[in-house]
Amino acid sequence: MSVLENIPNYEPNTPPKPLCEIDFLEELTLNWGEKWGAQSSVGKLKRVLVHKPGEEAASPIIRKDPMFFNLPEGVTNLEKMQKQHDMLVEALKNEKVKVEYLEPKNPLIGTYGVPLRSACYTRESVVIKGGAIIERPAPAYKKGLEVFHAKRLMELGCPILYTVHGKGCFEASNLWFIDRKGEKVIIATGLRTNMEGINQIKPILEMSGVKEVHIAHLPGYLKTRKWQVGSSSGIFHLDMTFGMADENLAVIYPGGVGYDTIQYLERNKINLVEVPEKELRNCAPNILPISPGKVIIPSGNPKTSKELRKEGVDVIEVELSEFVKGGGGPRCLTLDLVRDN
Repeated sequence: MSVLENIPNYEPNTPPKPLCEIDFLEELTLNWGEKWGAQSSVGKLKRVLVHKPGEEAASPIIRKDPMFFNLPEGVTNLEKMQKQHDMLVEALKNEKVKVEYLEPKNPLIGTYGVPLRSACYTRESVVIKGGAIIERPAPAYKKGLEVFHAKRLMELGCPILYTVHGKGCFEASNLWFIDRKGEKVIIATGLRTNMEGINQIKPILEMSGVKEVHIAHLPGYLKTRKWQVGSSSGIFHLDMTFGMADENLAVIYPGGVGYDTIQYLERNKINLVEVPEKELRNCAPNILPISPGKVIIPSGNPKTSKELRKEGVDVIEVELSEFVKGGGGPRCLTLDLVRDN
């Protein structure tokens, strides 16, 4: 059989016909080599992007003003971070997850000439059905990281569907799909995402099959911060206060979102496990679903882990204390590239 005969609507010796009726997703694997997409709450995780922290996380510039670099609990230890990152990657590989690395060209310097110390937190894009939405970070210490992400995703063969621009700010950790099919999503506005950013990505999400968008509102800080999250330190990302653990099961620190979001989750028949404030500060809500009913959680969260196990969840605990100190857990440290839905 000729290769031409495999082409839809091919007719010998006639001008080519437009194939606009064929969906982009039907040609996705043929063009881009992978069925890119992680538009699901807890579907089986197959491929992720990570970045093992390097010298950018230990720059002397960071020590001059840790608070500016979002380090209210002190500067992190690079050696500990690297060891803990290796443990996280090992846990992912044990679950048959394909691990890709950011592999940025050094130096890892951002828009304003400062080291991108948060590059290890690779939850900086959203990979929906067919490709990636590239975020636009809000704080100066993160700006420019999206460029490294866009370049690496393209190297891997992942299409870029949209890049947040203009005066829009959107950070991917402020988005959670709450159903396995990826039709319902919560997006949080606050310190790291504004309504302009949300309004930009909503049509892209709708084109990918999202039918319902709930806007959550996160509390912020003013001039002082004692911890990464909680109390007057606020909540800078949705996944620092809420996380899906299984179909119709989530963990939440209720003081981190408006009550309308709790009501929305309850209307969608999602059972909520309440995270105590002490474990909130240890990134207990920042869980990474591996498959339905199996999650990775930072170690040191006994109450949350116990409650999840009572609900039948397989909980994998990984020591990530140095990353928690730096502002994130296993979900922040991974970017879903391919996930079943």
